[in-house]
Amino acid sequence: MINAEYTSEEYSRFKTVEHQKNLPAIPPEAKPDWSEVFTIEIRENNDRLLPLSLAEGQILVRPAYFSAGIEKALPDCYARDEIRKRLLVANSLLPKGLRLIILDAWRSKETQTALFTACSKALEKAYPDIEADKIVKMTEEFVAPPSLSSERPSPHATGGAVDLTIASVDGVPLHMGAPFDYPGPVSNTRYYEERVEKGERVTDLEQEALLNRRLLYDVMIKAGFVNYHGEWWHFEYGTQRWGFLKGIPHALYGPRIITLNTFEALVPCSSGNDITTLVTAGG
Repeated sequence: MINAEYTSEEYSRFKTVEHQKNLPAIPPEAKPDWSEVFTIEIRENNDRLLPLSLAEGQILVRPAYFSAGIEKALPDCYARDEIRKRLLVANSLLPKGLRLIILDAWRSKETQTALFTACSKALEKAYPDIEADKIVKMTEEFVAPPSLSSERPSPHATGGAVDLTIASVDGVPLHMGAPFDYPGPVSNTRYYEERVEKGERVTDLEQEALLNRRLLYDVMIKAGFVNYHGEWWHFEYGTQRWGFLKGIPHALYGPRIITLNTFEALVPCSSGNDITTLVTAGG
């Protein structure tokens, strides 16, 4: 029962902080560039893509890009079945009263292209004196280059990447210190860890963000995911980055195309590659 001295939000925060007292700091990790990540061979295991909203009794699905009207974004979040299973494991590791909120998983190439363009334009506006080629490099720190290449796919195009956060079951999102998709240094997973390591003073709210990031990182790593160092919200399993960071010689997932139109499933993929997947609730 919630202590009458606490509001619902304060109680969730109290329980979270109590749990986090025993959590380790987020450790430094390798920061491979795309040329290193793409050296990992892909051996597609044909794990199927599923809508994550069917597990909404445990996790909550809120497709951010569909809500924002981004081109070809879907009204659900789709991921490989193994991702689904591991998300449920991660969710079970959270303190009572908290749950994972899934913001994005599989993306179409059109959605990836729209995001890459939007991020690039935002950085151009924020840094008008920086040359175009450097803006591209900066953009790649936050949005993967759009690709359905069988050897160099965007991580989200494989169904093996997921963007997520945590909220209380009564609707209070945990403070993470930077909004989802914010293209700035504060979004780096270890941003607050590094400030503390340097002996810099952090406010109570910043300390809260540090602890909440540790919580998300902890449950996702224990469930077998790897984090992308530039984004506190981004985790992967079965992708080329996952293989690289885990020291595994091959990835499990290559690119996939989702169609929710049954009739489109009869049309061969124009690229000649068998990468079209029909996904329905009963598929």
